[in-house]
Amino acid sequence: MIIFEKTSFYLKRIRERIYRNYIRKKNYNKSFTIISNNCWGGSVYEDLDLAYTTPTVGLFFYGPCYIKFLSNLKYYLSQDIVFVDKSSYQIANEDRSNSGLFYPIGKLDDIEIHFLHYHSELDASEKWNRRKDRINFDNLFVAFAQNELVDYELMNSFDNLDYNNKVIFSSQNFENLNSLVWIKDRQGFDNVGDIYTNKNIWRKEFDVVKWLNDGRSK
Repeated sequence: MIIFEKTSFYLKRIRERIYRNYIRKKNYNKSFTIISNNCWGGSVYEDLDLAYTTPTVGLFFYGPCYIKFLSNLKYYLSQDIVFVDKSSYQIANEDRSNSGLFYPIGKLDDIEIHFLHYHSELDASEKWNRRKDRINFDNLFVAFAQNELVDYELMNSFDNLDYNNKVIFSSQNFENLNSLVWIKDRQGFDNVGDIYTNKNIWRKEFDVVKWLNDGRSK
């Protein structure tokens, strides 16, 4: 059993190296910005071995806040972060209490940012401000994963936002949503789960380099 587990581990590492080498050679769009509602966008920069040119790394938004954020992106990015002790979402307060992960919560006017992978408010603020200054508004890509209170109505709102390059990762096949990518491995669930860790479930359905190179998600 131990030998099998070690073999499986090394095979995964080899496959990951092959995948990363392949997409790095295939990609020619090097100056893009991905805005995402969770860590997925950050994983793309990591796979391509590129510096983060987005502030939405190591954090997440609840669905309603994310749609507000995208609906008036430059306004919210111009606001200073104000940190709060508690979320306006009760589910967030319960999750933080149950897990013991009292990560920083920041507010930009009336929206919340949950800095899940940051240890302090100072760290969160410094990295957010540094990375937002790198945003390329002329080469912008936006992503929306069906997690954190994301329902059909919010995905439909996202689909109608005025961005050229959009993708929705959903566990359900809503054929009327033009930017939707159906994550078939999550069929029957009401969310796509952790697509940062479980990379293969979206890679099977979505060519991220094709999206970055020519804007097409399908």
